Amino acid sequence: MTAWMVGIDTGGTFTDLIAFNVGSGELRIAKVPSAPDDPSRAVMAALDDLFGGAGRVGERAGAEIDPGDISFLAHGTTVATNAILEGKGATTGLMITRGFRAVYEARGWAQPDPDDLLDPFYAKPPLLAPQRLTEEVTERLDYQGDVITDLDEDDVRKAARRLREAGVEAIAICFLFSFRNAAHEERAAEIIREEAPGIRVSASSLVLPTIREYPRLSTTVIDAFIGPIMENYLSRLDTSLGEAGVTTPQKFLMQSNGGLMRINMGARFPNQTLLSGPAGGVVSGLELARLTGRDNIVTFDMGGTSADIGLITGNRADETDSGRIAGQDIGSPMLAVHTLGAGGGTIAWIGGDGLMKIGPRSAGAHPGPACYGNGGEDPTVTDANLLLGALGSGSTLGGRMAIEPALAEAAIRTKVADPLGLTVIEAAAGIIRIVNTHMAVDLRLVFQKRGEDARRFAMAAFGGAGPLHAALLARELGVPDVIVPLYPGLNSAMGLLQTSVRHVYVRSMVGLLSAFDPAEIDAGFAELVARAMTDIAEEGFREADVVLTRQLDMRYPHQGYQLAIDCPDGPFSEDSRQPLKRDFDATHGRVYGASAPDEDAEIVTFRVIAEIETPRLALPKIQSGDGDPSDAITGERDLYDFGTASFDVATIFDRSKLRAGDGITGPAIIEQFDSTTIVLAGQSARVDGIGNLIIHTGAAS
Repeated sequence: MTAWMVGIDTGGTFTDLIAFNVGSGELRIAKVPSAPDDPSRAVMAALDDLFGGAGRVGERAGAEIDPGDISFLAHGTTVATNAILEGKGATTGLMITRGFRAVYEARGWAQPDPDDLLDPFYAKPPLLAPQRLTEEVTERLDYQGDVITDLDEDDVRKAARRLREAGVEAIAICFLFSFRNAAHEERAAEIIREEAPGIRVSASSLVLPTIREYPRLSTTVIDAFIGPIMENYLSRLDTSLGEAGVTTPQKFLMQSNGGLMRINMGARFPNQTLLSGPAGGVVSGLELARLTGRDNIVTFDMGGTSADIGLITGNRADETDSGRIAGQDIGSPMLAVHTLGAGGGTIAWIGGDGLMKIGPRSAGAHPGPACYGNGGEDPTVTDANLLLGALGSGSTLGGRMAIEPALAEAAIRTKVADPLGLTVIEAAAGIIRIVNTHMAVDLRLVFQKRGEDARRFAMAAFGGAGPLHAALLARELGVPDVIVPLYPGLNSAMGLLQTSVRHVYVRSMVGLLSAFDPAEIDAGFAELVARAMTDIAEEGFREADVVLTRQLDMRYPHQGYQLAIDCPDGPFSEDSRQPLKRDFDATHGRVYGASAPDEDAEIVTFRVIAEIETPRLALPKIQSGDGDPSDAITGERDLYDFGTASFDVATIFDRSKLRAGDGITGPAIIEQFDSTTIVLAGQSARVDGIGNLIIHTGAAS
């Protein structure tokens, strides 16, 4: 039987598929409009294209694929993220220790972001579990997890009944210091299931058993809020896959941490999928770094609704345990991805101050940009790129999706140009300038927060719109090279096939390194390893396939942040303390520029990472050329030059006909099925051995 690996990434505008034949190395690709009302329909539409033989790379069409030939399927989804962005999750209740109901309302006493402070119409994001659905319960543990006040089970029963009668679909439980002792939360969950069967229960001691009350509480509420949505979506998707004949047990979801987990686990831990889509792009960026021999890469993933930015330094992606989506704070381990509302479908509009604004609202998949002809009337970034020559009428999906300049012109003229007294071209150029400025500011902030110099990095540009804007952005930021992968519009889907199964287990146990009982350290790791092995068995893997990494999150006393330090395998002993302390001092010095070798260190959180290798996509080398790309030229088109504010003639290339070693001089437009790349005047590009376009921006490295 032929074995196919399939990656499917669902974005706000398009759903992307890439399939890889493990035996022959053949690739198939598909790209279909997303279905926001039910993303599983777009997933199945992309698979239908694959099964029908479409999308064979290098040929018009290939042989049909039998669904039973799919041996591995990985999915990146925005269902959980969209539920938060749109406020369309489950009706959620909260059960909390008596006297602490204000913890969620206060939101950790954090101030609004600087941009929000300047907004006279700023309003705090709504609580996902409002105060009217918050119930206090009598119980109390101390900071070591010892019981001060027993759990009042009658309190729990009454609270569960009130929440059930209020119509909640999910309940979050977050008791004080439950990360040290889960007994009260576990018993409360049992009582809720007795009193309110069918209601989802999310307990903080399982969702995120770590120190700091508010992040643990907020993450648990998010888990409850999106849990029923994810359960329903994954159930529909699994049923549809089965009905279509995709019977492999190797069906996975991308997690926020850049690893995969079986679909059956996704419904249990939905908070771990909040960055499922953007994480695939960062993973593919890591693979690009390896293949191109570059240690430092900034990933720039611009799709239809948003742009995602990630930083890779020293061949490692930035990770974090704190993030925010639509004002909701999450503390789950995740790749550090910065997202802003800037995509091809981002809408241009005139604010109350009479100035042009771009985003964050998007035209999405339906109706999409005005030029798509699906009823959209608002001008978007895609409409502006079309009028400025970056896109042609046959640029989208290899000409399968026609776009109409007249509709783009009408939208920009009516909504932006005429009200501002501009020509249509001036307005279109203004749209691109403003959206590029937004992205340039955010890119600079990403570099500044890490104390990095943009000139040390290459920019990996992907997503359907990323290669359109990357050359201009990189030149402005001083980034010397832009890498455009072989299939930029499908790159996040490709990342789904370039990672491993990965689970992260954490639990906070605070104490000084010098005084921590070695037996307690071993017991802390043993508990997390046992959880890992239970989940691995449920996913159908063997213990022998698992690689475990043990880490301790450490800090100097009185610090408010910590660093993850690898802890050697085997029993912890007195002899383990000094090497661990030296590693912590060295890491602290490398990250923050200072260390304190004479001070003690404090252990905050135990961490176990369980990884299982899976088959991976391997891109073959492309055919070598003689450096002359003339055979790939398909024509010319006027392209707007932002430096001169005028049009220049750009040569158009068919990327599928470019060969390794071919060189291109700007201005040039390189078209392909899933994206379009712009090389500006004064810039040059070459094709490397596996088909990447390397654009030299003219900036000094």
